[in-house]
Amino acid sequence: MDKADLLLTHALIVTQDKGRAIIPDGAIAIWQGRIAALGATGEIASRFKADETLDMTGKIVFPGLVNTHDHLFQVATKGLGEDMPVEKWVAAVTSPTALSISPEEIYIFVLTGCLELIHSGVTTVVDMNYKGMQFKSHDENIRAMTDSGLRGRYTTTITDYGKEYNVLPQMVDPIEWYIEEYTRLFEKYPPTDRLAVWFSIGAPWTITREGQMAIKKVSDETNTPIVMHINENYADNETIIRRYGKPVIPFYDEIGFLSPKLLAIHCVEMSDTDIELFVKHDVKVSHNPVSNMYLGSGIAPVMKMHKAGLTISLGVDGAGSNNSQDMLETLKCAALLQKVGAKDASAVDAQTVLDWATLGGAKALGLEKEIGSLEAGKRADLFAIALNTPKVVPVHDPVASLIYSCGQQNVVLTVADGKVLMKDSVIQHIDEAGIIAQCQEAALALATRCGSNSKVKRGWWGNVTEKYS
Repeated sequence: MDKADLLLTHALIVTQDKGRAIIPDGAIAIWQGRIAALGATGEIASRFKADETLDMTGKIVFPGLVNTHDHLFQVATKGLGEDMPVEKWVAAVTSPTALSISPEEIYIFVLTGCLELIHSGVTTVVDMNYKGMQFKSHDENIRAMTDSGLRGRYTTTITDYGKEYNVLPQMVDPIEWYIEEYTRLFEKYPPTDRLAVWFSIGAPWTITREGQMAIKKVSDETNTPIVMHINENYADNETIIRRYGKPVIPFYDEIGFLSPKLLAIHCVEMSDTDIELFVKHDVKVSHNPVSNMYLGSGIAPVMKMHKAGLTISLGVDGAGSNNSQDMLETLKCAALLQKVGAKDASAVDAQTVLDWATLGGAKALGLEKEIGSLEAGKRADLFAIALNTPKVVPVHDPVASLIYSCGQQNVVLTVADGKVLMKDSVIQHIDEAGIIAQCQEAALALATRCGSNSKVKRGWWGNVTEKYS
């Protein structure tokens, strides 16, 4: 018999392969982080002897979800800065937090966010930290991502402009400073399948033309992708027209910034011309529906971009503009927001949304040959749901049930790169209760220190202001 590290048997398997095959009584054999084989349980179980076998009777297995946009440190800011547009929210909440947060706190907040992602079926995350006030901030962010077991892409935001838009002066540095910071990161963390460092830019109004082209040059030289918030709301086009006489996307086309290595976040304010230019340059898109609703940014024309042939992926965004890190919630909102925007229930179907969260995410990261579907030879990134709550039962269509009915309480197994991160809904390698307790204490301390948490000041948590001041 062939050897396997892990064997899953008697599962309903949603493969997400080219034919979108679903295996009713299926098994998956995992060996050294990859799927060695999958198929009918009778066939696979007779071929493989595994160190661990999990009977998945009554459970549905899906490819791991790919979260293409996050600010994991923002777990600290859940419930703060409500009812503000993005530019005011950044100035009032997230920038002061980024200035005051310690590396030790970053570790706790990032790890807490990763744990919630694991509970919602995520196996890959692209994180966008803000400017590191000290290099150790990067180290602790990356350590938390690594300790979580998730496949990760780490970025730290480049900002060489924006004081006139209320960007805090401490967040702004010359582009040469950022290039030097990234050079150190590249040297310390060379890219692997599990972790890589990418560039990220905050917004069109937080960088100069010269800064963008300098980063594009290094990106081309090192083959490093760039992540950037683009057209999140009206402010992007308004500021760039004022500075350069053209809207954001036509201006970026003119200066040669658009490329297949650009992952554009949000893309709410997109004209037909913008979409055509994205198609021309094969720009990838990360749709963040919950954040867009929370900040009142608008409804991104995702179906128009999808039909034009753009690669669409999904992101939860930071907890500061989402208040959770729940990818399953993101799936449902991605579907419903397109339906309500079009006033058409048939505007998007559940299968398309699952494609965005798996295959689209994999392609956006250049990992379509490695993840995004359950196929022999690919990395073993997957999760399973159980029919264990009234919320999800009954299941007639597993894909529709995942998109519209599932919650974190239904996710019982998460495996990344063949390693079991969560089994029976219990995180296997981290003291989750301990991390949660540390997160609560650290977040209250940080909020009080920043002066941004009016709830704490009003004494909702007793004497915490005195305790942490």
